[in-house]
Formats: sequence, C-alpha cells, structure tokens
Amino acid sequence: MTTPVESPVSPQPLIEIDVWTDVVCPWCYIGEGRLFEAIEAEGLSDKVRLRARSFELDPTSPAEVTQTSTEMLAAKMGVSNDVARAKEGEVAALAEELGRDFAIDRPFANTRAIHRVMQAINAAHPGDDGATGTAFFLDLQRGYFSGTLNPFEEANILTAASAHGLSEDAAREALTSQESDAVVEQEIQAARQMGAGGVPFFVFNGKFAAPGALPTDTFRKALRQVAANSEGTANTEGSHA
Repeated sequence: MTTPVESPVSPQPLIEIDVWTDVVCPWCYIGEGRLFEAIEAEGLSDKVRLRARSFELDPTSPAEVTQTSTEMLAAKMGVSNDVARAKEGEVAALAEELGRDFAIDRPFANTRAIHRVMQAINAAHPGDDGATGTAFFLDLQRGYFSGTLNPFEEANILTAASAHGLSEDAAREALTSQESDAVVEQEIQAARQMGAGGVPFFVFNGKFAAPGALPTDTFRKALRQVAANSEGTANTEGSHA
C-alpha cells in the first residue's frame, strides 16, 4: 500500500487551494486523494498550498458515537445495512485505486469539536496560512478512513493536536471553544454563499470553484489552467513593474 501524498505547503505558492471538507466524508477522502495525485503528476507539489476549511457532513449527528458509518448511510438512503455496506465497498474500490486504505463500518458521530480544534491550531500558527491545521485535519481523516484511528475519542484528538503544536490544555479547551466555533460557522457559511451544497468543495486561487470528487484527469486540467493563469498574471504584473 502506498503512502498518501503529503499535503502541499509551498511557502510561495503558484496555486492556493481551499477545500471545504469533513473528517467523515468519504468523497472528501477520495477527492483529496485524486487532487494530491494530480498535483504530483503535474509536478506542482512545490507550487501548491492546500488549506482545509470547515464543513459538517451531518451537523445533526450526536456528539457521541451511536452508530457506524454503514448504519448512518442505510438510514439516510432508506436501505438495508447490507446495501449500504455494498455502497461503501464501491468507494473502497476507488480508494484502492489511489493506493489508500478504506475501512468499512467506521464509527460515526458529530465532527464539530474536531473542526474547533483545527481552527484553534490555525490560530496558534498565524504565519503558516492554515498549513498546520490542515496537516492535523488530514492526519485524522486518513487515520479514520484507514481504520487506524477513532477521531471521536477525545484522547486521540488531543494527541493529534499536540503533535501539531497545540498544548493538551489548549486543545481540550478548543473542543468546546465558542471562539473557535465562530470561525467554523463562518467557514461553513462562506461555502454556502459560494453555492456549496456539500463537500468536497474546492476553490482555486480564490476564483475557480470545483465541487465534488472530480476525476484525477479533470483535476490535472484544472491545475494546468490555474497555473497558466497565475503565471500569466505574474508576467503581466512584472512587465509593469
């Protein structure tokens, strides 16, 4: 099994990508994997900055784990658990194409607290434009879908936050922080104002939106176009300097 591509964190990016995403969103996991694959294929790993933005797949879910992802999907679709498990198997096959693990029957609960902690990490690292918070988020998401980490266990959130530069006390406080919650809500509303009805929702250089888990080739074409536009703008500005 190949190792997932690391989140691009170029200090002087040609392309900035904001992605509205949720830890428990399987299509976010697939979409981000395809995006990373496209970035690497286009040789842009050192020219892209990826920034995770908060969005809740199911804000009505209880804070405590009361069901599995299969049970949630079955209830949402009005089908049996076996049918829902088969649907999850289809997504697992797509993950396998990307060299990623995909565990079925994952725990499922509300993700708001995780987003609050991500925003607290961002606030603690104001100079990196969300890179550390994004790395925290992706670590939890990859661990969740690979079946190696339960992001709804407080100890796991605190450990991950500590690994990304936020003290345990600060992370514990962030779990219920109104200040962090306000930032989460702002990002959710920003996505909706741009027309996002779900996630993943990608925005390139603050201008070009790409909703959904697009195929890798489509991401590659988008990256080429955005890179060409960015280089053209830079050249135009340089000619007037």
